[in-house]
Amino acid sequence: MIGRELRAMVIVLVGIAATGCAHALSQPMPELKGPLALKVLNEQPSKMNDMPLGVYQIPDTSVYASGHQGASNVGMLFGIIGVAAAHAAAQSTGEKKTQDATTHLKVDLRSITEQMLADELARRADSGRFAPVGSAGNGTIEIIPYLVVNFIGNDRARFWVALKTSLKDAGGEEKWKTKYHAGVGDARPLTGEGGWASDDGRPVRDVVDKNLRLAIDALLRDASGMLPRGTGRTVAIKTQWVWMKPFLERNAAVLEETEDTLVVVPDVMDGLVFAGVNILDKKSITVTPADKK
Repeated sequence: MIGRELRAMVIVLVGIAATGCAHALSQPMPELKGPLALKVLNEQPSKMNDMPLGVYQIPDTSVYASGHQGASNVGMLFGIIGVAAAHAAAQSTGEKKTQDATTHLKVDLRSITEQMLADELARRADSGRFAPVGSAGNGTIEIIPYLVVNFIGNDRARFWVALKTSLKDAGGEEKWKTKYHAGVGDARPLTGEGGWASDDGRPVRDVVDKNLRLAIDALLRDASGMLPRGTGRTVAIKTQWVWMKPFLERNAAVLEETEDTLVVVPDVMDGLVFAGVNILDKKSITVTPADKK
């Protein structure tokens, strides 16, 4: 068991070093002539590149708990063995923190995403940009959806929907990739009165529906050239980004602003797990002038 954990930790750390120097996830989708097909993959996000150490996965789902990894950084002080031990301990903590809500956290996000995409294409004015669901196009947008239950403090959690997205041409060559993270909504306890699992899990279903719609809308508008980069202002945003336990401040380019949300691309390297397009709840962020350094 320890041997497997050690090998996994080595792979994770090497992967972080290898992927942490690029900004591909910050770039806009390149133009590809003709309609694009949309395909939701039956795959999981990468444990090496898409999430931090100590994340707990709800069994048989694409639902992950994070923000509880209090001991992971301490493990770094003791080398690979310490990291492996801290990783395992954090996963165990995540399991305990979610066990009473597991029934309501088992969301079939792939099926929900496929249905929502079909509904969106049926009603959108830019639907000509996309091939009919199930049809081939001049290229394909491949989507891996997943849900992140991000703990804030000891008991409250915010829900994030993520769409790991790549564009491939007709020959199957990858031309572009990014991630869309939508974390709009309250932070509340998983269980108890008013918790996420209350009312037979209705709050979970509602927040997943809301954030999935926001993420899909951003993806489709990005593919239609409606979220251009470099046209808005740059600000410093302090928040608890997806997957993260601490509140971090980062410069970010604003793509769009509504009464309740801010759509931004943080100025971070691809190796950071919140790189890409982030849809933030204004109530959960602090915005100040950008750091010019």
